[in-house]
Amino acid sequence: MTLTPDLPALASLTVWSGVPQPLRAAVEAAAGPVLDAVEAAAGRTARLRLHLNVPGRRLFLKATPLSHRHAPTLDTEARLAPAVRALAPRLLHHGTAGAWRWLLFQHVPGRAADLSPGSEDRDAAARSLRRLATLPAPAATLRAEDRWAHLGAGLDLGLLAGDRLVHTDLNEGNILVQGDGSAVLLDWAWPGRGAGWLSAGFLLAQLIDAGTPAADAEAWARRALPAWASAPTDAADTFVTALTRRRAEQASTCPPARRAEREGQLRSAMTWHRFRTRT
Repeated sequence: MTLTPDLPALASLTVWSGVPQPLRAAVEAAAGPVLDAVEAAAGRTARLRLHLNVPGRRLFLKATPLSHRHAPTLDTEARLAPAVRALAPRLLHHGTAGAWRWLLFQHVPGRAADLSPGSEDRDAAARSLRRLATLPAPAATLRAEDRWAHLGAGLDLGLLAGDRLVHTDLNEGNILVQGDGSAVLLDWAWPGRGAGWLSAGFLLAQLIDAGTPAADAEAWARRALPAWASAPTDAADTFVTALTRRRAEQASTCPPARRAEREGQLRSAMTWHRFRTRT
């Protein structure tokens, strides 16, 4: 009888065997033997992103070499984890192994949000952002007005100030919609401290990127996101201007492989800026 190998199982074992041994040892000491591993499709900050099966449960591993410029973002996520427990996957273990910094999260089943015009996922995201707008930022979180200080010529960035926790990297891949229609917010590598409406502003930018006209996006936000509806007009104008400058900076400095994406985001921001300056 000819035995046919289980090719998917072999492939998943190959993925795990390709992980540096000190990192494999640390993860298995914390969570148990890894039965299989599958690479996650989304994400850019962490160099290694794997869905793991261990006895009795699934986990999610993020890891980055200590020498990489993004390694400190894993420290940020670890520090922030207690503050976002109600909105994000639970951090179970973390540490340093060999030349790697790693985080091991609870696996949360779901799919990337659809932020296209009319999608119900927008409302799922809005429900999570309404909760986020109530959360205070931990003391060490970088202030929004400091993060964008180099973009502030002629702007009063103090209008963005506040003590709320802000998710500054909202996108379809960082909003996970679960089967019950709730949304989990992922990737807290770049949190901010600022006004309670700022996270809503970052979501609006993504809606416009996904094809929603600026006028429609703002009308939806005024209904679904009370924090945005209450934002002072001059403060929201300042945010959109600073965002447009930031996207221009990103388009001019990004690697060639991301140039088309960054230029598209800049065009969306410019469209939003024109809309706000006309109204």
